[in-house]
Amino acid sequence: MLSFMPCHTPPAPSPTRLPPLALGLDAGGSGTQWALLRGAERVASGTVAPLTAALLGTPAGEAALHSLRGVLPALPQRLHAGLPGLSAGSAQAEAARAHLAAALGLSARQVSVEGDLDLAYRAHFAPGEGVLIYAGTGSIAYHVTTSGQTLRAGGRGYRIGDDGAGASLGRGALRHVTDALDFGQGATGPLAEEVAAVTGGLDWDTLRSFVYAAPGASALARLAPAVGRAADRGDAAALELLRGAATSLAELGRRVQVRAGPLPLRATGGALRVSPLFPELLRGLLPGVDIEWRDHAEAAARAAQTAQRTATTG
Repeated sequence: MLSFMPCHTPPAPSPTRLPPLALGLDAGGSGTQWALLRGAERVASGTVAPLTAALLGTPAGEAALHSLRGVLPALPQRLHAGLPGLSAGSAQAEAARAHLAAALGLSARQVSVEGDLDLAYRAHFAPGEGVLIYAGTGSIAYHVTTSGQTLRAGGRGYRIGDDGAGASLGRGALRHVTDALDFGQGATGPLAEEVAAVTGGLDWDTLRSFVYAAPGASALARLAPAVGRAADRGDAAALELLRGAATSLAELGRRVQVRAGPLPLRATGGALRVSPLFPELLRGLLPGVDIEWRDHAEAAARAAQTAQRTATTG
């Protein structure tokens, strides 16, 4: 009589569970940088339209979020965003979380937000370590103490401040060409040529349409690279604009050092990229300043990953 041993089929291996996708946003008045991470892997990154806390809920803000969703290769499981004009924990921050969550198919608990300057500081320093001078569309010097207190100078917006940043460089370039118009002349030279290449012309109708068609300071900031290119070509007026901008940024850093102490200074931001002359001028005014660019969008994505782990283990 034959006997048969029972046959045991080994269990199928469980599928490898991929780390969740984490999206980081470094929003700003000139554009919004984004980075999508899966664990240590950078899945994708890019730039979409400007986004600020004030733009959320407006047609421009909805368009920016729609374009962001359109370029993402996949929707994230967690989002962290740094937004201009935002204070973490405020009613506005809660409204921002709701807008971002709805746009990306997330729940509010899957979204965290903070001010863009807190995000920038996190990317460069631990609390108490140094003073960050930031020059993007606007300008500010920023320090976060070990207790979480913020010390700042500048960052008042293009209407009353932001000297040394992209919008102020663009405003200075426009004043250069409109001063010539006031005397019944056309501006000439590299700076005028570079401005015309961006605006499409130097007559008042063209300049007015360029400046006032776009909201806020974004149009002014678009002219900052023109100042840099003109300075690289030896234009005296453009070089003077860069020198004045460097002086303004140096003063912001010193003002925060008066309150925070002689901490290390680091400068960053897109405005400093318009010409290699700009960082050189700043170093001449602030000996020892470190000028460094880091990926703030990736820093935001890392913050999203940290929040995800906390939520999972909490």
